Amino acid sequence: MTWILRTTTTLFLFAALSFSPHTTFATEAFSGAHDLKGWCDNMDMDDVHWGLCVGSITAVHDAAMTYQGFEDMSQLVCTTDTTTRGNVVMAVRSYMDDHPEDLDYSLGDVVLAALIDKFPCD
Repeated sequence: MTWILRTTTTLFLFAALSFSPHTTFATEAFSGAHDLKGWCDNMDMDDVHWGLCVGSITAVHDAAMTYQGFEDMSQLVCTTDTTTRGNVVMAVRSYMDDHPEDLDYSLGDVVLAALIDKFPCD
């Protein structure tokens, strides 16, 4: 069952990246980076904000890492076995603080941009 989920996620991410030649703006139908920043800025308030912040960032990271797992795919994000979820969340939070002009874009685009910025592949 795990390989089916991994394959489905990879195909979805590949299709999304293939058909979107540029970053996408947030819409009312999906949460955007402004939403993510609000959740992350209020993580200490309750478990819902913590879960939305950490869960959203973790989901984008994991999807990107799965997508990159195929040999013929580009390596965009290079986290290691010692990179913690906390490192990833703090990198994204810092990126959003440093790049408020990007908050009009989709949540996924901003998280991916933050990960590429903080954990580039050499």
